[in-house]
Amino acid sequence: MIWIGVSLIGAAVGCLLGLIPYFVGKSRGKPNMGQWGWFWCFLAGFIFSSFWVMIGFLIAIMVTQYDARPFRFGPQQKTTPVQQVQVVHQIETSMSASLCLNCLSGPLKGRSYNIGRNGMQFGRDVDCAVRFPNETKGISRHHCAIRWQQGVLVLVDLGSTYGTFQGDGRQLPQNYPVTIAPGSRFYLADPSNLFQITAV
Repeated sequence: MIWIGVSLIGAAVGCLLGLIPYFVGKSRGKPNMGQWGWFWCFLAGFIFSSFWVMIGFLIAIMVTQYDARPFRFGPQQKTTPVQQVQVVHQIETSMSASLCLNCLSGPLKGRSYNIGRNGMQFGRDVDCAVRFPNETKGISRHHCAIRWQQGVLVLVDLGSTYGTFQGDGRQLPQNYPVTIAPGSRFYLADPSNLFQITAV
């Protein structure tokens, strides 16, 4: 009975330690890895190893370039023939031309950003490549990101409060990458913050 009580205390400590990689991962645009860090710190708490698990996840968050798979695995999205064509078109385009992000409306209207190998992050924080003014309503500090995954360009909502939407109004699931290609449009929180991907 005493051992069970001690194990529960260790799990509680693991939960608290797990909040460190959770918030660090979220602040550095890797929320999935942060959630996994919290989960494993909690489990490791039962055997009093959560401190070393926390350190391991912090190192991984700092060193790795990409985020982990979502903590909660949702249903797999079916890829339609149109999406498959977009993926192929994207890969071909990335090999022959550079891609550009154009802001069509909102406080950043008229600005263009080159999409490099490291992608870009959107939000109000100073570390965002596409940075909105602090007073912009509906835009989170780290709102969404454009990333390369296996040669394909994807858009990922980073757990924003008001959401990220495709041009047709469909909201992106949080922390789930959605394929985009030249010609794709999307907006942050409101249609007034509209962007488009173009090939240069």
